[in-house]
Amino acid sequence: MAISRDVARRAQAEPTRSAIVGPSGPVRFGGLAERAGRRAEALAAAGVEAGGRVLVAQADPVDLLVEVIAADQLDAAAVLVDPSWPARARDSALRAATLAAEPYGSNACLIVFTPGRTGAPRPVVRTRRSWITSFPTFSALTGVGADDTVLIPGRLTGSLFLYGALHALTLGAAIYPMSHWSAERAERACASCTAAHVVPAMLGTLIGRLDPSTSRLRTAICAGTHLDPAVVRAAAGKGIDIIDYYGAPELSIVAIRRPGRGLRAFPGVDVRVEDGVIWAAGPYLASGVAREEDGYGTVGDHGVMRDDGSLVVLGRGPEAIVTGGAVVVAEGVESTLRRTPGVTDVAVVGRPHPQLGQVVAAVLEVGSNGLPSLAALRETATTGLTESERPRLWYLVDRLPRTSNGKVARSRVRTGLSDGTLRARALR
Repeated sequence: MAISRDVARRAQAEPTRSAIVGPSGPVRFGGLAERAGRRAEALAAAGVEAGGRVLVAQADPVDLLVEVIAADQLDAAAVLVDPSWPARARDSALRAATLAAEPYGSNACLIVFTPGRTGAPRPVVRTRRSWITSFPTFSALTGVGADDTVLIPGRLTGSLFLYGALHALTLGAAIYPMSHWSAERAERACASCTAAHVVPAMLGTLIGRLDPSTSRLRTAICAGTHLDPAVVRAAAGKGIDIIDYYGAPELSIVAIRRPGRGLRAFPGVDVRVEDGVIWAAGPYLASGVAREEDGYGTVGDHGVMRDDGSLVVLGRGPEAIVTGGAVVVAEGVESTLRRTPGVTDVAVVGRPHPQLGQVVAAVLEVGSNGLPSLAALRETATTGLTESERPRLWYLVDRLPRTSNGKVARSRVRTGLSDGTLRARALR
């Protein structure tokens, strides 16, 4: 993989150049390469060789990156697991990853996990070719280069944040990693960061806090295609370009949208929509992804391809709510409802209905500034949403369940409402 080679090259040419800044730094390229080299020697002494597997479960971003680079030096695959997983879960994950990666030998470089259909984490194997060949194109489209300092505000065990970190380091850019999301810390980081990798909920919160007179942020790269137009306008007013993309760990980047343009296939990727389902083909798909004979794979996301070639992503399976024949995009509704004072975050899911098939339900996480009134929520919905998008059911929770990357786990919200495990209070 390019990361170990490029870090070593940068360390040799510019050993004092900053690689990692912020609370986890300062770490210079020379120091990062030296630590990774020592760790590679220790792994080799422990029996790790080309085609082997290295379990990576460090909570500290620098320790994690050292482990990933060291594994790459040995042509072994880094198996990234959530540091909060118990030992038994880690052992199970390593066994599953080893089986999944066996056909690919030393070509496998990274193995991450996504929720499987049974709820058990499922390994996704990335080869060196599928991972690194998108880096130059991603640089050209986002404008991120060696002179940037890139904010990575979530755990590196998540593929979108890991991609952002490794992409930056291969360029010689510095990264500002955060072990977990904090709006206050992210705001402070933007005094030095010129680019950031975020998800939509992070973006909306961060943009609202930034002061153009103190922030250096000029590019926000958002892994999510349903952005609140008000957030986009607010970002533009503060001199920040938003570049958002649609993808998945199994497919990598499928489509990307630059300012003022529609969401279009990432260069080198072919995209088609059949029976409402998005399929992708190209060099970036993960190994082992189920594909058709013509090479197209899918994760079950629903979408529409417009006549002009732009893609509209509606959501994955149950994430796309079909109510009375209308398709409702959960993320779009959530973006609107977050504008209501008192709403910290929200998850929108479908609930069964005998006549309409489903109705829209909003599960609200509220802060310490008081509960939003039902009247205020309905006013937001009436002014910002179509009739089919407006929630019929409203619930309050103290905290929404989240993934290790800080994203709201809608599937757990949906399941929790159905089986009663989510402590939600109906708002009437």
